[in-house]
Amino acid sequence: MAGIKKGISKIFIILIIGGIGGVLADQFFLPYLATIPYFSKIEFINRTGNGTTIINPTEEIIITENKAIENSFKKIAPCVVSVRSYKSGKLISQGTGFVVTSDGLIITKADLAPAKADKYLIFKNSHSIGAEVNKMDLESNLALLKIEENNLPVVSFIDLDSLNLGERIIITGAEVNNEELTYFLNLGIVRSLKEKEIKINISQENALANGSPLINVKGEVVGLNSVDQEGALDVISVDTIKEFIGL
Repeated sequence: MAGIKKGISKIFIILIIGGIGGVLADQFFLPYLATIPYFSKIEFINRTGNGTTIINPTEEIIITENKAIENSFKKIAPCVVSVRSYKSGKLISQGTGFVVTSDGLIITKADLAPAKADKYLIFKNSHSIGAEVNKMDLESNLALLKIEENNLPVVSFIDLDSLNLGERIIITGAEVNNEELTYFLNLGIVRSLKEKEIKINISQENALANGSPLINVKGEVVGLNSVDQEGALDVISVDTIKEFIGL
């Protein structure tokens, strides 16, 4: 019995000495060897001298949610416009729209382009331009406006089948302040998916989000936002939009 205990003690002492030796070699001996030209050519010694230990090297790119949101906004912003309707020089409605074709078709809500208006203005970038109603559907509450510009950036549409519950979505709206177009964002998640219907949770409502695009973190349009007089927000899905446009 005494012999067994003595043998275990020897093993234990050897392990301790070996561990200490390994630490000393890693921290002092190998870095010293790395300073000698002959030994510095040996890869694992050179890495040790540089303070680098690589085990199963992998390359991983991590995109944070904030960065994804920033990128999606940069993608959609050139396509987002402010829509204003006037009657006898008086502003009667305003909201947001977005460009869907490079030759100047802009989609928004029908109630943002009322038939009683005698003038429609689209504010984009740092200027405004007159628009005409190209198409209207009161049932789906969608309007297609046309401006005389070409080579415009356009939105891309999501395949609705790829949208998932709990997915992060972004409302991107535009408004005019002192004749300058400014943007605002709001974040939400998809809380319900039905055929041609999307329900979302957002932190707050904004009346100027009326007609604005609802996008995913890739900057793809999921739907068009509709805000009623009480501030409640609903979504006109991308499938309804594409059917209305004829895509």
